[in-house]
Amino acid sequence: MENQTNFNLPEIWFQEQKDGYKIYQSGSHIKANFIRVFVPDNPYYDQQGKLKFIAYLHGFGLCMPQFYESHLETLAKSGYYIFFPDFQKSEYPNSRIAEKIQKANIKKPHLSLWVYRAFKIATHRSSKFNKFQPEDLFGTEEEQTPQEVPTIQGNLDEPKRFDYLRTSLAVAVIILIVKLIYTWFNDTYGKNLSHLISTVGFSLAHKPSEWIKDAIALTEQSWQHMCKVNPQLAGQKFDFYVFGHSLGGLLALSWPVYICGENQQKFFPQQIITADPAPSTEMGIPRIAIFILKLFRSPFAIAPINISDIGSQLNIPIGIMHGADDDIVKPQSWVNTSFWQPKSNFDYIASQEKKIYFSLSNKQHQPPLVAFHNQAVTDTSYYDNALFKHFGGVKNGPNDYNDQYVWPGLSLVVEDRVRVDRLLGNFPLQTVEVTDILPDKELNLKSIVTTLLAVLAVSALGYWLFSHFGTVFNQ
Repeated sequence: MENQTNFNLPEIWFQEQKDGYKIYQSGSHIKANFIRVFVPDNPYYDQQGKLKFIAYLHGFGLCMPQFYESHLETLAKSGYYIFFPDFQKSEYPNSRIAEKIQKANIKKPHLSLWVYRAFKIATHRSSKFNKFQPEDLFGTEEEQTPQEVPTIQGNLDEPKRFDYLRTSLAVAVIILIVKLIYTWFNDTYGKNLSHLISTVGFSLAHKPSEWIKDAIALTEQSWQHMCKVNPQLAGQKFDFYVFGHSLGGLLALSWPVYICGENQQKFFPQQIITADPAPSTEMGIPRIAIFILKLFRSPFAIAPINISDIGSQLNIPIGIMHGADDDIVKPQSWVNTSFWQPKSNFDYIASQEKKIYFSLSNKQHQPPLVAFHNQAVTDTSYYDNALFKHFGGVKNGPNDYNDQYVWPGLSLVVEDRVRVDRLLGNFPLQTVEVTDILPDKELNLKSIVTTLLAVLAVSALGYWLFSHFGTVFNQ
């Protein structure tokens, strides 16, 4: 039954039979209505006869199922229904075959491409019959919607043309800065980073709240169409859970806040569990990029989601599985307070049934295990390792953090064996250590010296500027 394909379904779906599960897919990444649904051949039923559904939300820019595929397959073979929506507009390939054989085209002239896009948007003459569509700017076959993959619509309104223009200019400036900084000493990393930014550039013309609303709508509509394909599912009861990684973790935490309408109430989660989530949609993205996006009034940057704003609305069991050595979203950002924020981000969550866990690095293990940002990711091979060494951690398959921490954490919760705030002591740990108290960070001499040198350099530059131009300002 492996890899059988059926194009004779109702015109919404592409289907593929795999070993132990089926894949249903609809939509296109660039239209932000891509969703892949994993349907088990032997569904898991709890003691009440309920099915188990999981919405699986990806990290920023990690919009292809390939980045998490080993986990998605494992969950489907365990009997769970998995909904994987791409809530960002992205330029990733839509087909599974293309995912496997394509690599990031880092030689693509991204800077000139975004300057061209900005020019085309600025000079486009819209009318009632000639509205601007971002996919009109794509020319290659893999970036356009395949004819055999029809679409579920989702719930993402088209931004105004000037939102696209502002975003295109911001992306062009960001790529220019990346090019200027990295061309001289880490060109491969710079090109990979430019490709990643370019791939999700048009998604920044949307507010993050629009992303989560779209993810909920895609999940709801997919289930409706699943019931049309398999009418016996329509009367089935199910429990619903949300899992998310990184930015997707924050959107998973936001899911209950943006549920609306009677049809979506069945997708209100029983529990939420996340891996290395960001407490803000601005976190994990370089500050210079956020500054530029704000400067150009890109919708993504001017209307962020913050856990400090939505946490009071979260009154269901919530678990956060973090890595103690996550350098993208530092775990301290969840548990530390500050002068301008007297409560920690974790304490803003209203639920009394909540817990945050920290996996620790194991340097004695060979190869060493590092509790980095991409614990939930299973495959980063679409990009060169040069990018992911600095973008959360390289993964060429599941490791011990997947097998002993993230994966069993989710499964224990979904099967109702352990509530999400009581996982400590239930992870099947062998080489990994997990605690609920973040260890004190060891002093990093290299970081201290680098910071001091940077401060001295800025001070020296400031002194030079003042000594040469200060008299002008004093006149």
